[in-house]
Amino acid sequence: MKILMGKFKGKNIKVPAGDVRPVSNLVKKACFDILHEVVADSSVLDVFAGSGALGLEALSQGAKSAVFVDMARPSINAVKKNIAALDKDLNARVFQKDSFAAVRDFSVYGEVFDLIFVDPPYYNGMVKKLLQSLAEYDIVSRSGFVVCFCYLKDEFIEDSQRFSLILKKQYGQTCLLVYQKQ
Repeated sequence: MKILMGKFKGKNIKVPAGDVRPVSNLVKKACFDILHEVVADSSVLDVFAGSGALGLEALSQGAKSAVFVDMARPSINAVKKNIAALDKDLNARVFQKDSFAAVRDFSVYGEVFDLIFVDPPYYNGMVKKLLQSLAEYDIVSRSGFVVCFCYLKDEFIEDSQRFSLILKKQYGQTCLLVYQKQ
């Protein structure tokens, strides 16, 4: 897996061993083509980070900061190695924590993010659950975006009081969902 665009274009990203299913380069490229104007100078949260590929791509394309959250030790180790291999001075923080607990904790500390990537394990309804958590804990900045990746048949929310689904695209078995805060 590689960084596709920006200042780290072509750099390799280590993927942790185990059950990590990274977003394909095709879907990642489509996502960043859609969001290219949003990424610059944004604060990014990459939950269910895995290798950190989404947050690292955002940093490569001009995001001002990124926070990576995953509960699996191999994923956290991979994210830390990937950050160090790209630029140890990146404005990046890494937390080994359950994504739902992290959302709650960020809310308690008043942290908000302009762009949140949600790429959970498939088949568990996690996208819907995390969107509900984001609605409850309100860590998305005004007019911020939540970008979700899920299996074609996974359950997700069309719209809620807090978020509007502004884009749904299918790439094989993967759905790319882009929500904007209302």
